[in-house]
Amino acid sequence: MLWSRPTNALLGLAFLGLLTLSACGWQPLYGKVNTAGGNAAPRLASVHILPIADRTGQNLYNALRDRMNPAGSPSSPQYDLVIHIEERSEQLLILQDQTASRTNLTLSASFQLYQRGNATPVLKGSSRMTTSYDLLSDEFATIQSTNEARRRGALSLADDIANQLAVFLAQPSGG
Repeated sequence: MLWSRPTNALLGLAFLGLLTLSACGWQPLYGKVNTAGGNAAPRLASVHILPIADRTGQNLYNALRDRMNPAGSPSSPQYDLVIHIEERSEQLLILQDQTASRTNLTLSASFQLYQRGNATPVLKGSSRMTTSYDLLSDEFATIQSTNEARRRGALSLADDIANQLAVFLAQPSGG
């Protein structure tokens, strides 16, 4: 396979860009770093996630546990994570007979990260995501569609919350 000069130039620019990023202090969030902070994975694994109410909360809890504590609950947690979740539905696509055929489901989560033994949170944050589902003529199919939308929403919230926590905990002052 032959490489053309424009392709070589683009590869050179990409390599130069990576060197520039490393020179300005950029570092991977989960990679091994020789400086203070930088590797969020061990700190994420030291977070105890408190149970969250309802089935959507249970889905969020399980997804967060899989992302933050893949080896199981921490044996000596340093942090407690408290999450409150709210759900709102908005009917869309109103048909001529005034029935809805599509719904937007918005999940909002607010969270507080507490260092063990402290009553003041070290981090407060929130996350919101919207997903849609169809309202079908079969009631069971609509229930399944709604539950799947809730599950997808919880997974997206878990990704966002875990990323926010990882960024905070990777900082030298983050814990």
